[in-house]
Amino acid sequence: MLHVTPMPMPGALRLRALHPLIEGDGSCGLLYDLERAAVVEVPEDLQFYIAPALETGDLDEALLGWLVNEDLLTTEGGAGGLPEAAAWWNLGAIYRVDGELHARIEGVREEAILEFLAFVFKQSHGTSRVKLHLSWDGAYPGNRLLERIVVESSRLAGLQGQEVAFELTLAAAEVTAARAEFLAGYSFQVRLLCGSYPVSSLADRCAARTAWKIDPVVRLLLDSLGDRLTVHCVLDHGRLLDLWEWAKSTGIRHLDATVTADSAAGDGLAHPGRRLELRNDLLALCEEMADELAAQRFPIDYKPLTRVVDRLMRSEPLAHSYDERGGFAGPVPIADSYPRAFLESFDLLSPAGLGDVAGEDTELEAVEAGEAAFPCQGCWARHVCNHSMYVAAAQESEEAPEISEESCSLWRAEVEVALRFYHRLAHTDPLQVRRFFDDLTREPAPAPALREDLGYLRMPF
Repeated sequence: MLHVTPMPMPGALRLRALHPLIEGDGSCGLLYDLERAAVVEVPEDLQFYIAPALETGDLDEALLGWLVNEDLLTTEGGAGGLPEAAAWWNLGAIYRVDGELHARIEGVREEAILEFLAFVFKQSHGTSRVKLHLSWDGAYPGNRLLERIVVESSRLAGLQGQEVAFELTLAAAEVTAARAEFLAGYSFQVRLLCGSYPVSSLADRCAARTAWKIDPVVRLLLDSLGDRLTVHCVLDHGRLLDLWEWAKSTGIRHLDATVTADSAAGDGLAHPGRRLELRNDLLALCEEMADELAAQRFPIDYKPLTRVVDRLMRSEPLAHSYDERGGFAGPVPIADSYPRAFLESFDLLSPAGLGDVAGEDTELEAVEAGEAAFPCQGCWARHVCNHSMYVAAAQESEEAPEISEESCSLWRAEVEVALRFYHRLAHTDPLQVRRFFDDLTREPAPAPALREDLGYLRMPF
């Protein structure tokens, strides 16, 4: 029998932002609590009517009591201020994650790099580690520029007793044996952009499944970098399971993929049932990864799932990084946020670059542009979706994917399966899970025991 907590005065409670994960038979075994970044197990006797009850607001005494016991019907105030029009400037982004500072440096010219690095490390006070995500639209920037970044960053990190790490985004066509040797010698992590899998041409698809043309490049970097290589592919009409099998046969340890909508894929034709196919493939990957961890082995790190789980494992909801209590995100004046040489390198201090900020027309255009650039408001998956404008550490692909209902339905499938993966990991050895999610180059943190009651899954590990 459910214990029903005495109800506070009418009107004193509010329902948290919840999303039910519906099973094939219409039941709901799990709820996703957006506010607390948690997954909650639903008792068996409530599973078949909790979803429609939440949708209609028709909550009976048993359901009310359970919601209050789980603090899903709560006296707490709202989740606080997510600035709905906030967006990252395209130039780069700086954000903190669990005592680490991450900085994206995109397309910076050599004459501006030292000033920008000084700016980044000024923001890193109080962190133990700085990670620089470097990109020149997939192009190789040259050994000289990369050496300057490594030497100066190492010097600045040493002054503050910090670790520093580097990830370079590189197109497969840019890879040579000499460049692979250089990157290996300087301990770079590399995010390799491999394009579509299989290639968009129908004629090449069968051959691509057995011998993809970028195989030699991937194997060259694997020999040089090992676990420091992440392979990124685009899935248009290719099967995720085919890509997964290719990754296993090649020996890849870190695999990333962007799923594109049918309208943006090679032939632009609709493929009925694609979302269900993708969901089933994701569930198969989820099961295999969880089984490998349970058997004390490390599976391939499939990042569209592990990124979501990693966010959910953190002690604070992702939304807090957007709140005014200390996160780096938010609509900060660009001229005050970045060093002058960096802005000049993008011609952003000219009237054409910054515009007349005092003019009413410009102000109205900025508001309209903010609304157009921030389409994720109201989406239940917005705080963890890899493609959401809310997510600070969004994946870095060749270009920002187009956000539409067609593409978002595919990405929400990723989030749903990742939530189920997160729940599955609550039943797995926490030390093994923590080791899997920790950086391979760092000592794993001690792992507290999981709560015996798995009804509320926050999993700090």
